[in-house]
Amino acid sequence: MPVRLFSYLRSQLTLLGVLVIGILWASCDAGITGDYIENQAPSTYMTIAGIDREDEFRLSSQIRISWWGNDPDGYVAGFEYAINDTSEGAWSFTTRTDSTFILPITEGQTVDDVLFKVRAIDNDGAKDPVGARLRYPIINSTPSAAFKPTETPADTMFGIASFGWTIDDPDGLLNVRSTQIAFNDTLNGWVDIPFNAKNNGELFISVSVDNKTVGIKTGQVYLGRSYSSAIDGEGNPILVSGIEVGATNTAYVRTIDAAGAVSMRDQVQWFVKQQKSKVLFFNDIGKNSSLDDMNWHLSYLSELGIDPDIWLINTGQPALGTIELSDQFPKVVDPTLKKTLAQWDHIYWVSDDVDRNIVHALDITSEFFAGGGSMFVTIPMKEVSQEDVIFNFLPVDSIGFFPPGGIETGFVINSGTEITPVDEPNAPTLKLESRVVGWYPLQAVSGSTLLYESDYRSTTLLGFITDYTIMEGVSIKNTEGNLIYFGMDLTKLNGNNNMKDFIEYMCLQQLGFQQ
Repeated sequence: MPVRLFSYLRSQLTLLGVLVIGILWASCDAGITGDYIENQAPSTYMTIAGIDREDEFRLSSQIRISWWGNDPDGYVAGFEYAINDTSEGAWSFTTRTDSTFILPITEGQTVDDVLFKVRAIDNDGAKDPVGARLRYPIINSTPSAAFKPTETPADTMFGIASFGWTIDDPDGLLNVRSTQIAFNDTLNGWVDIPFNAKNNGELFISVSVDNKTVGIKTGQVYLGRSYSSAIDGEGNPILVSGIEVGATNTAYVRTIDAAGAVSMRDQVQWFVKQQKSKVLFFNDIGKNSSLDDMNWHLSYLSELGIDPDIWLINTGQPALGTIELSDQFPKVVDPTLKKTLAQWDHIYWVSDDVDRNIVHALDITSEFFAGGGSMFVTIPMKEVSQEDVIFNFLPVDSIGFFPPGGIETGFVINSGTEITPVDEPNAPTLKLESRVVGWYPLQAVSGSTLLYESDYRSTTLLGFITDYTIMEGVSIKNTEGNLIYFGMDLTKLNGNNNMKDFIEYMCLQQLGFQQ
C-alpha cells in the first residue's frame, strides 16, 4: 500500500475516534433518561394442581408437599406457608421448596379437608399477593401401643417393676399427642408418660412402690435405664395409683393421636410381693431336693429370729458351663434387678452349682453392695477353669489342683471329718455326716480372710486315698468384709448338731444380719 494512502486512512480513523468519545462524553453529561419500572411480585405454584380422593382413598395426614416460585425481575428469596389459618400472623417462613407435614385433623373427626397455602417472597421482600393453595383430603389412622416382651416384669416382683413398650402411628410419630399407662383401672387411672418422637417410638419406665405392707399403693415413675425421676409439665414427680401389694396386677398402655384417636390397649400381668424382712433368701438349688434343702436353711434362720423374704431362682440347668440368668428374675437387669436387690440389707444365697446364677452376681449385686449390703454364699466348689467368671466375684484365688504327671484323680472328704475355724478358734466346728466326693479346696485371694479349712484327700489311679496338702480352705471372707463364701453343702455338715451356732456366727456375728 502506498505510504500516502496509509497516512490518509490513519488520519480518518483518528478523527472518527474523537467524534465517538465526544458523543459519549456528551451523553454522560446529560444523565440516564427513561421511565422507572417498579418491582414486580413473584408468582407461586404447587407441584400438584388438585387432588380428588374420597372415602377410604383419602390421604394419610403425613404428606410431603412441594412447590416452586418465579420472579420476573429478580429472584425468589424464600416462601411462607400456612395451614388452614391464613391470617397474617399464621404464616411460617422457609427457604425450602418441599417438606413433610403432619396436617391437623379436627379433634374427634376421622376425615378432614385441610387447606395448605404457600406464597413466594422475592429478593426485595415482595410477596405473591395470590399465592398457591390446595386442599388435602385426609383420613386419620389409628395409632398403636404394644408392650415389649423382653421389657416386662417377671411373674412375681417385689417393689420395683419395669415396662417397655412401643408406640406407632401410620400418620407419623409427630402426630402422636400422648401415650399413657394405667394400673388395674382403665377408667380413671390413665397417666401420661413423656416421650420423644426421636426415640423411634420406644419407651421404658420403672415404677417403684412401698411394698413393706400389703394393700393398694401409689407408685413413682422413673424414666429410662438411668432411672431418672419422671417430672410432669408442672415440675412435679409423675405418680401412678392403683398398684396392689400382695396381689396380681395388670398394667395397660395406649396411645392417643392429635385427632383424639385412641389405640387398642395392650396389657401385662405380674404379682407384687410384699417385702417383710431386711434379709433376702436366694434358692438357686436345681436338684429335686430344692425345697427340702431350702426349708432346712430357713429353719435355722428362724431359730435366730430371721424370717427372710424368699426368691426362687432355680429354673434352668447349666449349659456349656454357664446358666442364663433365671427367668424368675426381671428381664431387665439394669436398672430393674439391681435396684430391686438394693432394697435388702443382707442376702443369703444357697445353690448346688457354681455354674448357676452366681456367675452373674458381680453385675446384679453392684448396687446392693454399694448401699452397704452383706452376703453369705454357700455353694460346693467343683472343678472349674481358673479363668471362670465366678472368681471375679468370690474371694477365691484358686481351687485344688494336681501337679502334672501325678496319679491323683479327684477329691474326697471322709465321713466324720471336721471343718475347723482358722481365724477364730472358738468359732463352731462342723463335722461331715457322710463321705463326699467332688468338693474342691480353696485358696484365699490376697487380702481376704480364710475362715474355715478341712482335711481334703485325693483319690489315685491305683485306688488309694492320699492326704492332700497343697490347700485346704473351705470358707473365705472378702477384703471388704461384706461377703463370705462357704464352699460346701451345709446340709451335710451338722455332725456336731451345732448348725444354728454356725449360722449365727457367720451371718449375725460376721456379717451383721438383722431381721
